[in-house]
Amino acid sequence: MAARLESDEEMKTSVTTGDGSTRVPSTQRDESARALNLLIHDLRAPLSVAQGYLRLLQQNRIEAEADRQRAMTQSIEALGRITRLCEEAAAFVAEPASTVGPILTVRVAEFIGQVTDACAARCSPLTFATDSNPSGTMRSAHFDRLVQSVAVVLCAVRRSTRKEPVSVSVLEEEKEKEARFLLGCDDDRAALVSGSPETFDPWRGGHGIALPLACRTITEAGGRIWTVADGRGAVGIALPEEASAP
Repeated sequence: MAARLESDEEMKTSVTTGDGSTRVPSTQRDESARALNLLIHDLRAPLSVAQGYLRLLQQNRIEAEADRQRAMTQSIEALGRITRLCEEAAAFVAEPASTVGPILTVRVAEFIGQVTDACAARCSPLTFATDSNPSGTMRSAHFDRLVQSVAVVLCAVRRSTRKEPVSVSVLEEEKEKEARFLLGCDDDRAALVSGSPETFDPWRGGHGIALPLACRTITEAGGRIWTVADGRGAVGIALPEEASAP
């Protein structure tokens, strides 16, 4: 139903050949190339802002003190954006985190609450509606990373939609043993449940590498991500209950 990223075998960074040399799998090369292109694209705007203002300040071409303060503030914000993009790039090219430490069990209701808080800290408030009192549990050694990844995807789609009102429905599917987060307007959320699933593109511009990195974390945890036709403002995320995540 969902668009999965690479499998564990495809995520290997190198393969040793018979002659002792190593090669990078084509899927890994393709993903790295897309990440590099996206990074270059998203770096252009903050680099232009920082260079422009810093050049004006260096040449003393901004005379009013209020304007100078504004230019410095804009430069600092642009440099912060550049730093975050570089940090995301470093996280993306790093080896996928192995399961270390104890695997914890968390109630689905608690996980939903953590995702709600993480979304509130990242984007404009989202309304979460749960159809029942979730009774299931989830197992993982990296709950914090998984919570932030779900929030990244939900907030990225929320910022890209012009449809209103948008909210998140949380469903617990007992038959398939998974918790589902469905974001969109009423019609889109209904389509996410009963319509034909479409591949969710994590490489859409404007979100840095955080979005594909979050999608990779979710799929490594056994989760699924999908959307609907013409669904830039809709996304579904399903996470397994009582299943070990990386």
